[in-house]
Amino acid sequence: MAIQPPSDIVLDVLKAADPAAVEMAQAKLKAGQAASEAQRLSGTDRGFDVTLGRHQASRTTEHLTEKKAVPETYRKFEGMVLQSMIKSMLPDSQEIYGKGAAGEIWKGMLAEHLGNAIAKDGGVGIAEHLAKNGPTAVEDARESRDKARGERLHVRTQLIERNQLEALDALLPGDQKQKRTDRV
Repeated sequence: MAIQPPSDIVLDVLKAADPAAVEMAQAKLKAGQAASEAQRLSGTDRGFDVTLGRHQASRTTEHLTEKKAVPETYRKFEGMVLQSMIKSMLPDSQEIYGKGAAGEIWKGMLAEHLGNAIAKDGGVGIAEHLAKNGPTAVEDARESRDKARGERLHVRTQLIERNQLEALDALLPGDQKQKRTDRV
């Protein structure tokens, strides 16, 4: 026996709902649709947040600014990671996706679109983490480590040269010391 989850759930909820609450919700939806359409036409496209009663325009613009700072390649990588996670979470059902290879392709396409949509809308933080601590951070750490190693090598070389000169001073007679210091 196959069920159709979206329609069955919606019908069950409608049957269990209070008629007065249903009418009030429908009125709010109609008012929200009008407000949403007006805002969409005005070009702000924040109708969904206004309809739900959320006034987060500053948060939305901060989120969009933050999203632009992350390179697109990191977003695509996050989409691929999310795709594999989502695909493993989706049910293995022939009734939903179809049989055989075609069903696997449909399941993969669904996972791909869901992963890309989540990554595009801000994701779970993988892209931001890579942008913050990605290859440039690793290269910077390597570069600073190499610089420190070079400085230590320079100090060691100077110490060796100084010790060699002191040993040479101890071996040379007084005349030769003066000539050697004049050359250096």
